Amino acid sequence: MIRRARSGVTTFQTVAIIAFIVVVAGGGYWWYTTSTQPEPTPSPQPSVELPEISLRYSRFGFSFDYPEGMAFTAGALLGGFDHARPFSGDVQGVIMQIPELVGVIWFHADASIPLDVFLNELFAVSVEAGGFQELSRGSLVTSTKDGHEMAQQAFDIIDAEGASQTGVLGVWYEEEEQRIYVLYTVTLLELSDQIDLNARFQQYLDSFDSEGWEPPTGDIESYWPTEGWRFALPEDVGIDPVKLEEMVQHINADGIGADSVMVIKDGYVVLDAYFPTFDEGELHIVYSCTKSVVSTLIGMAYEEGLIESLDQPLLEFFPGRTVQNVSQWKEEITLRDMLTMSAGFDARDNWIYEWEWLGRLHDAEDAVQYMLDLEVVHEPGTVFNYTNGVSHLLSCIVTETTGVSALEYAQEKLFGPLGITHVEWDTDVMGRNWGYSRLYLEPRDMAKIGYLFFNEGEWDGQQIVSSEWVEDATSKHLDANLMPGYGYQWWVHPNGYYTAIGYKGQFIHVVPDLDLIMVTTSRDANDFNRILDLLETYVIPAVID
Repeated sequence: MIRRARSGVTTFQTVAIIAFIVVVAGGGYWWYTTSTQPEPTPSPQPSVELPEISLRYSRFGFSFDYPEGMAFTAGALLGGFDHARPFSGDVQGVIMQIPELVGVIWFHADASIPLDVFLNELFAVSVEAGGFQELSRGSLVTSTKDGHEMAQQAFDIIDAEGASQTGVLGVWYEEEEQRIYVLYTVTLLELSDQIDLNARFQQYLDSFDSEGWEPPTGDIESYWPTEGWRFALPEDVGIDPVKLEEMVQHINADGIGADSVMVIKDGYVVLDAYFPTFDEGELHIVYSCTKSVVSTLIGMAYEEGLIESLDQPLLEFFPGRTVQNVSQWKEEITLRDMLTMSAGFDARDNWIYEWEWLGRLHDAEDAVQYMLDLEVVHEPGTVFNYTNGVSHLLSCIVTETTGVSALEYAQEKLFGPLGITHVEWDTDVMGRNWGYSRLYLEPRDMAKIGYLFFNEGEWDGQQIVSSEWVEDATSKHLDANLMPGYGYQWWVHPNGYYTAIGYKGQFIHVVPDLDLIMVTTSRDANDFNRILDLLETYVIPAVID
């Protein structure tokens, strides 16, 4: 079903959250004065020689040249995709000990706005938010940028602390991409006689290229993200952008150690936020989300007939081995018990116990033999006991039944059809992919796993894994702890969603009734619960239709 989008025209309310001069004012002055004038006494004015513009910045659908040594920050304002509207954002670069700032701001606008009106509002909002002592603007000069009308203007500012700076900006609208671009460069006013700022700005402008960013069409239609996700304005798919913006502000303001947050509604990305130092396109360890992938591989091998039954005894998958501590309970362990974390092993290799036990698994000459030799202290199928070694046995069962590694099987049967090509997966000393962790994916590919399950195992006309498996894997089989229920290596919540969970805050949330998927990656174990809370605190409440 195709849905016509609401208007996406950029408004002054949108502009009101930019206030770029607030960051410019004081920012360059602080970098410069703290690095070149450690004493608060007058000193001779230094000579300035700006470095040559020689490197290429390319991201967010545009590129331009910049000096060696300049570091770009995504997050000072809208922060690239670090915000609730993926079609708008900003980046700002600075060279330490050189008083030069360069930045780009971009907005989605499906209709042109008079550039002089746009600048008037931008400056007005900036003055109000920045509390400047003084702002003066030069004459507005019109020209063209790649055939598009451009307005260029110089400006001087004195911020609330008395720092004087001068800058040049240019603004233009590209109809094909439905984007307004603002390019600016700023330096200290006291050094303006030593720097030809207009010439410097022209260098940046001449090198600036828009690289064919595809704007939202306004039509929300079905597609498969095999070649990549499509983006939509939050309001076009019934999401309140204010709630998403509040979430990102909460992450930044409260110092939550998130690396990325991604929200997908109706199959379209409405938030794709990255937090320094993690960046778009990088692999991230997914920790125990690996378990949910391994479970899926078990389901696929089962449906291929390579596994006879989920009630097949564990020991049958490893014939010819001499196993220690054999007991009736150990002989009764089934594949189903393994999937539901109720095998009963005395493994003690999860976060509740000392990490020493997990180290024993890793240090073993044969991790499979180590697990099979452990005592069984609970009747299989009766007690939930989260066990990393059990998940590794599942990965090894994939290898035993398919004849290839879990990674090779996944590349052929799962990753390949979903268009997941950037992946790494560590192995034990015997060359078997770790089944409990050590899988590395991009966040956007983690979302594909969630989207596959949302679509009941179907992908672009192909049934990757059966709908019956998806239903069983994401249904509660036992009471658990991190969430109230546990399926087949998936966690199940009574509020209508299921989740792949990884250490430190790696999550793939699937909310079927809301056509909603949320993916997070994180670097700080202390923030696990705060990141887990984001779904119900911000994202689910953001759904408005």
